[in-house]
Amino acid sequence: MTTAILNSANARPETAAQAVQAYGLDWHVDLAPVQALTPAPRPVPRTRALVRADTGEPLSIVGRRYRPIQNAEAFGLFDAVLAKFGASYVGAGSCDGGRRVWIQAQLPGGMWITKDDEVERFLLLHMLHGGGSLSLVDTPIRVWCRNTLLRALEEGKHRRVRICHRGDVVAQAAAAERTLEASMAGFEAFEREAQAFAGRQIRNEALAAYFRSLVPDPKDGDPSRAESTRADLLRLFETGKGNALPSVRGTLWAAVNAIAEFTDHERSTRSAAGDDVRARRWTSAQFGTGAALKARAWREALALLNS
Repeated sequence: MTTAILNSANARPETAAQAVQAYGLDWHVDLAPVQALTPAPRPVPRTRALVRADTGEPLSIVGRRYRPIQNAEAFGLFDAVLAKFGASYVGAGSCDGGRRVWIQAQLPGGMWITKDDEVERFLLLHMLHGGGSLSLVDTPIRVWCRNTLLRALEEGKHRRVRICHRGDVVAQAAAAERTLEASMAGFEAFEREAQAFAGRQIRNEALAAYFRSLVPDPKDGDPSRAESTRADLLRLFETGKGNALPSVRGTLWAAVNAIAEFTDHERSTRSAAGDDVRARRWTSAQFGTGAALKARAWREALALLNS
């Protein structure tokens, strides 16, 4: 099950502790014994289960010396440094029954890609319970259509703060500040590259090749689904939100945003009974195959720019 909670600009929490309470992440994780059930129940030595206390959902198997880190405790690493940069928490949620938790923050000030196309600066903090890191990804969001644009997913994944599960989490605050400073540099690179995309008109042949590279026909089987997706991308390139702006129309920037809008708002996604399909799509667009597609679209647009 996926839960995604995005808040409006009203009444934004000032601390991670306030945010996890406001957005329903104020549940705890506890430790429980692990048993092998066959041929008869017996304890598994040197291991314990990490369990979500409110639902009993097992989240991970950890070592015997592992100390649980609570959601507010982990995200609170960034309280001081986010306040230093004037950021505020704007949303939070969880995926896979609580295995992955995330919190979103917005930095003040936007980036003007063209004279009438603004992109706001957001950060996404996320953690896997049972993992050893808190990851920070810069996730700019286009005002016109609320598309989330991922410039370099791989780079973002490596912006991590190691969480010590045997000691004091607060000791990692210096690493959190360095990580955020790296993201600030990432926003500067994003702005330069996006402005270059907006300054480059793309011809029909190059556009078709760009979309085909991102959504190729299958090696075996029916190509109709890929063809339909590319037709959707072409439609969004021409008529997607914000893509008809005179300063955007027909540019490489419009092509990149067609991918982002499709991924964030239209792409089909697998979901189980009872799942919120929009939340599942959002999760994919931030952490899964949708995120990978958007990051690849950015890299290939850079290749076109430099060709």
